[in-house]
Amino acid sequence: MLDTKHYTELTNLIDKFNRERNSLTVTELQTLREDMALTFFYLADFSSRCIANYDAKDYERKRFYAEKEEQHRNEVDERTGKNYNVADSERLARIDGKKIDEETSESLRQKEKIRIVTIATQQILNSISARVNQLTK
Repeated sequence: MLDTKHYTELTNLIDKFNRERNSLTVTELQTLREDMALTFFYLADFSSRCIANYDAKDYERKRFYAEKEEQHRNEVDERTGKNYNVADSERLARIDGKKIDEETSESLRQKEKIRIVTIATQQILNSISARVNQLTK
């Protein structure tokens, strides 16, 4: 699901800044900052899909658990001959929900990764701006 083209491009630009930050001219820093900002902009659709994917997967997980708990409450426990109680139906639903839990966890990981990339990129852009200001004084 990762937008590898723009993510790789952004990573390469950040790596360039990290390697060359002490030798770049003001013009080069400004160009690098613009390139990073544009590449970051192109990640916006991917970022919003990560957030929407997690929200949808979390809703799917909650719906899955509600349906499974209801299903188990209507089943008869072979040990007692009675319907499963609430605690048992919740336990059985959790056992059934391993796959949806893993999928939800993965979508949360992607959402958090893009959140961290967003924060870090903004900080790097601010750092470049501060460096440009220092060099133009």
